[in-house]
Order: sequence, then structure tokens, then C-alpha cells
Amino acid sequence: MPPPSDPSLLLIILLAPLLFITAVYLFFFKRKLHRKANWSLLLQGNVLILLLLVSLVMATGEIYYRFIYDDTDSFALTNSTNRWILRHYKYNSSNYRDNQDYTEECPTGKSRITFIGDSFTAGHGVRDVNQRFANLVRKQHPEFDVQVLANNGWDTGHQLEMLTKLGDTDLQTVVLVYCLNDLSDIVPEYRQILDRIYAEEPGYLVYNSYFLNTLYYRWIAFADPDVKNFYQFTKKSYENETWKNQQQRLAAMQTLVQQRGGNLLVVTFPFIHALGNDYVYHDVHQQLDKHWQTLNVPHLDLYEIYKEYTPEQLRVNQYDAHPNEEAHAMAARAISKFLASQTGTPERPAKK
Repeated sequence: MPPPSDPSLLLIILLAPLLFITAVYLFFFKRKLHRKANWSLLLQGNVLILLLLVSLVMATGEIYYRFIYDDTDSFALTNSTNRWILRHYKYNSSNYRDNQDYTEECPTGKSRITFIGDSFTAGHGVRDVNQRFANLVRKQHPEFDVQVLANNGWDTGHQLEMLTKLGDTDLQTVVLVYCLNDLSDIVPEYRQILDRIYAEEPGYLVYNSYFLNTLYYRWIAFADPDVKNFYQFTKKSYENETWKNQQQRLAAMQTLVQQRGGNLLVVTFPFIHALGNDYVYHDVHQQLDKHWQTLNVPHLDLYEIYKEYTPEQLRVNQYDAHPNEEAHAMAARAISKFLASQTGTPERPAKK
């Protein structure tokens, strides 16, 4: 959803404090109506002061979230996040977030590394695209021709469709950057919750005000159990028929890559928001690792490098559970070593 462009509400919000300051001045200083022993006038004076305070808070909040605040939420629900995406997502000629264009054929003297993923790979929450892990790998290994085929919201189904329609692009080493919720598109509960969240109309005031919009969706995130515990179905999905279907799709992805002459590698991100001693997705990571071993696909599990850290250290912010710049830097170092071991490329010291 694009951020609002109607300036009329902003004008009203900014003019309201001036209106109420004038009203308070006339009531208390010019007319001195508050001196008359009248409960009605006393109530009016108190209401005027309350409205002045509310208008000042509203104007301050609106200015801050519309012009100063520059951060994201996990689901890109708020006006601030959608403006952030417009500001920081620059797309190349292939319509992927990156600061260089891609070619169908790999440049001479280079080996191609193709990252496939979702918002973790696209770098949601990371302002400078050069600070996401794929670009850091590109910088560290100039001998790699790095492509990043990733978009926010992509699941395994979207990635399979993209590979099917890829055209004549040369594939060599393909790195599937897997997130535990990549099977979400075949989980009925996920679609129902997501459809409900995005289908709700917030109304004119919430849609057009950055401040009210932020308060509204933060309240939804706090009070709505479907949003608050959005990934509660993930663990269960790896224990039923959904996992069997996902195994088939992942095997199909390997086949597609091989048919195009590529070699599939996999990197798995943990749920950043769930890190800690009580991390409940250990079994899911083990299932995935066992599956990739069965397919003879090399697998790097980033949980091993993140497990000693807290969510606060590695997430974008308290409202966005995507990996921050530090988490991307850690991933880039681990992925560089992984690629070196799998492609026979000498390891290089990380560039700052």
C-alpha cells in the first residue's frame, strides 16, 4: 500500500494547535470568561485546554512520524514502512532491489552466485543495500558475479515460479536463502490471517495520518493474537502433511536448478525474534538439515552463528524482526566461507 498523498489532513493537524491557542487566549486572557462563577464556563475552559494539549501531541506526533521517523515494521503495514520502502528500495533493470544491473550470461572470468530468497535476502529494514549480506559477499569476492533474485513476501511457491520463468539467464551456483516460514503459502491459516490483516480498511484518518496510522497498527500488533503470534503455526506445519508437500517443492527446486545447469546450495536463517535459550524451532532446523542431506544439497544453518545472541542485538527494531546490519555482516562472513568451501574459491578477509 503506497503512503498517503492527501495533504489536507496534515494541514488541519498543523493548524489545530493555532486554533486552540487562540481559543484559550480569548477565553482566559482576552475575555477572562473563566472568572465568572459558572460551571458551564469552567467546563468549557477545561475542554479547551484538553483539546489544545491533544492537538499539540497530534501535531508533534504527525511531524515526527511523517518527516523524521525512518524505520520499518515486519509486515510493512504502516505508512512509515511503505514510505521507507519507496525511499530505500532502488530497483535494477531486472526489477530486483540492487545497485547494479544483471546480465543473462555470466561475465568472462567470473563465476556466478545467484541468491534466491524473500525479504531477508532483499534486505528489508537495511537502509543501505551495500550492507545486506549478498552485497557484502560481492564486495568480499570480486571474482563472483552476484545476483539477488529476491522480493518481500516471497515463499517457496513464488521462488519456483520465478525459476520456471527465468528465461535464458545463466545459472551456476544457486543459493536458496531459506526462512522457516517459506512454506507459508501452502498453510491455510497463513493465507486467512494475511488476507484479513491486509483487507482491513483503516479509515480515512488512520490511512492519511502517519501518527494515527502508527498507533493503530502497533495496537493491532499488541492486541490481535493472530498478528502477535503470527508464526505460531510454523512449527506445527513441519509436523503434518504441509512438511511433506514442502519437501516435494524443495526437491523440485533442486531439479529446476540442475536442469538449467546450476548447483543448489542452501542457507537457512532462524527466526531472529525467537532467539534465546528457549528457541523452540530446533527440531525444524534439524528436519531441514536432514532433508538437504537426503538430497545431497550442501546446507549452512545460520542458527549456529546467531544462537549466542539476543533478538535485540540482531533484529532491525522492536517492531521488525528482520536481521539488522550486524546480522547481515555476520551472515556474509559465514556465507563467504561456505561458498569458498563449495566452489573451491580461496577465502578472502572481510572488507570493511
